[in-house]
Amino acid sequence: MKIKYYLIDNLVTEDPNDCRAQITGYESVTENEIFEYMTRKGSGITTAEAKANYLEFIETHEYFLKQGYGINTEFINARPVIQGVFRDKNDLFDPSRHQVKFNVKFGKYYNQTAKDIKIEKVEPVTSNPVLGSFEDVVSDAVNETITPSGTAILQGLRLKFNPEDQDQGIFFIAANGMATRVNKVITMSNSEVVFVVPSELVPGEYTVELRMLPKGNKTMKKGLLKDRLTV
Repeated sequence: MKIKYYLIDNLVTEDPNDCRAQITGYESVTENEIFEYMTRKGSGITTAEAKANYLEFIETHEYFLKQGYGINTEFINARPVIQGVFRDKNDLFDPSRHQVKFNVKFGKYYNQTAKDIKIEKVEPVTSNPVLGSFEDVVSDAVNETITPSGTAILQGLRLKFNPEDQDQGIFFIAANGMATRVNKVITMSNSEVVFVVPSELVPGEYTVELRMLPKGNKTMKKGLLKDRLTV
């Protein structure tokens, strides 16, 4: 299986011709599919053994992280960080204003795997908005973190919408399906929207969705960010 990509404008550099790759059409596997592969014929591992070892692996990581340790292995590298704004140098950690998060990166094994993946360039075939990246300016994280009341930058294709239409815009969709609309847009173009994250977002995972109605079109177009973000 190949990773398919197409090119979109690169807004990070000053060169107007620069582009960056946007991966498209990939699929994700679930834990059940991972267990099925681990217990494939000839592996010698039962489903019960696979699940037990998987759970023990996760609980061991959780144990050390809760003790305040970072993790540095050939599989993953994780370190704790504190997010939020402190009023001055005498200010203390306040759970209502600050949060402990973990910056996680893949280790040696995953990096080697990435070098062996085959890729294929394709052309985008949809007229829907394409959400490429979500940058949280406060935490300086991309496709990871949401900071309520902070500034965020959404980049992609066909992002421009009518902010006066309450059915259009950027929406944060919680795990329970509740959608919270962005009400303050700072700047907007077809490839980038700068806005203020709604202050009412509570801790949890969110899907970012952009809804727009092209001129002369009666059908709402929607685009989703592939990665789930966390408050």
